[in-house]
Amino acid sequence: MTNTDHDADELDAAESLLAKLRQFIRGELDPVERSLLAALLAPGVAAAYGSDDVVGFGAEPDGSVPLPEHLARVIRKQGLSIDRDWLGSD
Repeated sequence: MTNTDHDADELDAAESLLAKLRQFIRGELDPVERSLLAALLAPGVAAAYGSDDVVGFGAEPDGSVPLPEHLARVIRKQGLSIDRDWLGSD
């Protein structure tokens, strides 16, 4: 497998993950649960856009890890935002 194939596989996996999360959120979670999940995911989405106001995210002594670049790329490409995409409003 070449690096290009590996990169494409990672991008495909990231796109698939986000599609499955959207389906789960819209089909399985009530509004309160969507709000809680949005709060949980917000730091990762903000990190995809390079936001400096994300606290506690990155390679820190607490064991947290940076957002994989291929996932960040897909988030930016899709224009994903917590308010619109994760709280169930279109």
